[in-house]
Amino acid sequence: MFNSIQDAVKLLLPAKRKTNSTSGWISFNAPCCHHNGESADTRGRGGLVSNPDGGVSYHCFNCNFKANYTPGRHLNYKFRKLLSWLGASENEVKRLVIDAIRVKDVIAPEQLEKVQREEVTFKTRPLPDDAVSFKQWETFVRLQEHDDQIHPQFMKAFTYVYDRKIDFHKYDFYTTEHQSYNLHKRLIIPFIWKGDVIGYTARTWEDNVKPKYHNNHESNFVFNTNNQLPESKFVLVMEGPFDAMSVDGVAVLSNECNEVQADIIDSLACEVIVVPDFDFKEVKGKLVWAGERLVDQAVEYGWSVSFPIWNETCKDVAEAVAKYGKLFVLKSIIEGKQSSRLKIELMKKRIHS
Repeated sequence: MFNSIQDAVKLLLPAKRKTNSTSGWISFNAPCCHHNGESADTRGRGGLVSNPDGGVSYHCFNCNFKANYTPGRHLNYKFRKLLSWLGASENEVKRLVIDAIRVKDVIAPEQLEKVQREEVTFKTRPLPDDAVSFKQWETFVRLQEHDDQIHPQFMKAFTYVYDRKIDFHKYDFYTTEHQSYNLHKRLIIPFIWKGDVIGYTARTWEDNVKPKYHNNHESNFVFNTNNQLPESKFVLVMEGPFDAMSVDGVAVLSNECNEVQADIIDSLACEVIVVPDFDFKEVKGKLVWAGERLVDQAVEYGWSVSFPIWNETCKDVAEAVAKYGKLFVLKSIIEGKQSSRLKIELMKKRIHS
């Protein structure tokens, strides 16, 4: 079973290839170069090596495209790209995706911890000056004898989080009196990567403050990966941080997911379910569904997409949780999941109609 994907890849390799008996590397004309802005390879610079555990690694020494599969992990989007470039049909890729899931079910978690993958790093960035956390405010409030001693800005921030049904004991929030970018009228959400603060987003609680969000972080960041449990079966991917916190998912912080973000999400080794925003915005006189872009990328990355039953009454997950409750929304997301490209396209048409 562990060798099924490895064997399938070898069957897809071109007839014209060379095998190094010492290293085990198989060399052939790389199928990836012209997809990555280079001319087609004619010098055998694509290399593939099999691992004893059933894994397989690919490296192009021309365009530097890399892809690998390790038993116990899902097939990430880069490896699925490689399979299609080698000539695998969509049905073959889906079959191998299922094989990878079956293998994952019998691999012990402690074995997964030993898997080595390319590191993604982010520079540390401080929170705004004089930022005070809700936990610090909570301690302060408990020491007060009168409610009128509680800072009104904190009460506005606290009320905003409470009304959005976010667990402020699980997620930390900050406020500040710093007035640049109207930060004194914003709720500050820290971005954590491997225990370090690498930036933040600050959401205003007042309608007359524009823009709604002030951001200070790198573009490749995926919010809330630090709160994903290793034993989870699914990871829910949404656009905004409040959507993610509402159902303990992750957020790509826009209606697009770049390749670095996709790699971070795939590295969680769970089935990925994308839940887009469902609101329409007017662009040049036309109503445009911005969330469609994230749906199309989900198909490209081989992820599932959910079209929950509340998509006509709520514009996003956070609004649905505030209206219907967390458990109902989670149940509806799972029930509304679609994995077939055809069914996803049909659901997109229904959203547009």
